Amino acid sequence: MEKDYKTELQAMTEGLAEWCHRRERQRQRATRTLIGAAVLAVAVTVTAVALLVPQNTDTFVEGDLQCCTAEACDRTTQILAKI
Repeated sequence: MEKDYKTELQAMTEGLAEWCHRRERQRQRATRTLIGAAVLAVAVTVTAVALLVPQNTDTFVEGDLQCCTAEACDRTTQILAKI
């Protein structure tokens, strides 16, 4: 009778070790999947931003600004003051 308990205890212990190994593999696989998904999300976001956000261009005005009327200059000053 004592031998049956030892055999059953050994079988339970071996099963537990296998379960622990499977669980560890599942955790590693889940971690890798999560990291891969995060990397993919960052890559998609960066690509979308690069393609959808308009490029910053130089907005220098060439030529003489003396053509502005006083009214237009005042309006521009007021708009800039609000910003």
